[in-house]
Amino acid sequence: MSRTTDAPGSTEAVSTNSLAGSETVVLRPFYFIVVFWGKVFRDYLCDFCLPSLLAHDNIPAIEEVGGSKFLFCTTPNDWDALEKTPIFHTLKQYIEPYFIEIPLPPSGKSGCEHMGVGHKLAAQMAFRDKAFGVFLTPDLMVSDGTVRALKHCAQNGSKVVLTAALRFGEEPLFENLQALGVLPTDQAPSQSGLPLSISGRQLVKAAIKSFHSQTQRYEWEAPYFSSFPCACWWALPDEEGVILHSLSWAPLLCDYAAVDTHDTSTFDVWTLDGDYIFQNFKNVHDMHIVRDSDEMMLVSWAPLADRPQSLTPNILKRLPVVGEWIKGGILRAALLSGIFDSLKQQIFFIPVRWHARALSSSWTVKEAECRQILSRYLGDIAVESQGRSGHRQESMANGPWNGLQGLGYRALLIPLVTLGRIWFIASNLFHARKRLQERMQEALAGDGNARMRILQRIITVWKIIRGVPMRHF
Repeated sequence: MSRTTDAPGSTEAVSTNSLAGSETVVLRPFYFIVVFWGKVFRDYLCDFCLPSLLAHDNIPAIEEVGGSKFLFCTTPNDWDALEKTPIFHTLKQYIEPYFIEIPLPPSGKSGCEHMGVGHKLAAQMAFRDKAFGVFLTPDLMVSDGTVRALKHCAQNGSKVVLTAALRFGEEPLFENLQALGVLPTDQAPSQSGLPLSISGRQLVKAAIKSFHSQTQRYEWEAPYFSSFPCACWWALPDEEGVILHSLSWAPLLCDYAAVDTHDTSTFDVWTLDGDYIFQNFKNVHDMHIVRDSDEMMLVSWAPLADRPQSLTPNILKRLPVVGEWIKGGILRAALLSGIFDSLKQQIFFIPVRWHARALSSSWTVKEAECRQILSRYLGDIAVESQGRSGHRQESMANGPWNGLQGLGYRALLIPLVTLGRIWFIASNLFHARKRLQERMQEALAGDGNARMRILQRIITVWKIIRGVPMRHF
């Protein structure tokens, strides 16, 4: 795969801020970045994303940082419609809007892939100007205080801020937010131009009752645990919260002054949540991982009917001992599939707390339980990840498998990984059988895009089969 790079350029005006008890810190401009097109996502942006960003401790908290911009990557028609909304005029009071034109996606290219066109252009601009890039999606809300927290991270020298990002169901999420009384009932913020202030705890309270079926399948204790998990979580029902270990992260802040050579090739073949951060920010010491929803919280949603996943219990996963071994094999195989870069492997072992109430001692007890479960199947990977980064994380090697990190331990896990890989490849092919049949018919009829998609599917399956070097077994 070829890689394209940018060369460094000029910088914008800077603003200085002082922290109590510390020396003056220089803040460069913040560039907020969003890619969208079409009325549905324009409405999401104007009714929820922008209003939540205009809460008191979000964009208004960086009003004094000179040169900051909000980069809208969209079509001319969508830009014209956006400019006419009252919420856009409110936004202009705090930050400069900037239009980056992109076309509509071509036939046969998914919307997620096409977003890379806008992300690439905006990231190149942020890199040129040595700004702090803040990546957003139109179907997203952030808690009040998120941007102020990002500002503090920038002042403290963080080069990247990552926050766990899972899918929520649109319909139940908005129903639960309305039940909490945090959404306006008379006039949408896009028309009133008023901010939308929602605390992290309010977002969590609504969100953990609104998981999309994809996210529901990441629950470790569920009998329908995913065949290819991008996360795993445990509920604390009495605490109104979950403990999350994630392979899916949103890069909320990127300090482009820390990038010497800008690698944008991810946007040509993948999406922002691919290996873009790994290719450009390799030092985990410079990263701030958001571990507590009180610090900052984001929710992004999709309709429940958008790529729903089955929640039918699997009889094998319900079996005592055997069921957990199957889940452990699937999780280990996913982690070593070759899909997730080593940065994601490292930070997977950091527990994240999403909570709607004040924390109690129950959280420490549950985290230890989760750590013990993961150590049975991933303890050696955690130790190796910790060694590669030189960064001390919570040890995953303190469970029943403690001391079995050598060849004997890995030999015991070989059948687990084999079982896991066979399981999620077979499951994926079975559930996608109708789409695969359609693609084959299109390819046989001479459709080049269909042939390319089939080739990409074969490459993905091969990566999963091949995984990573054998030393991990």
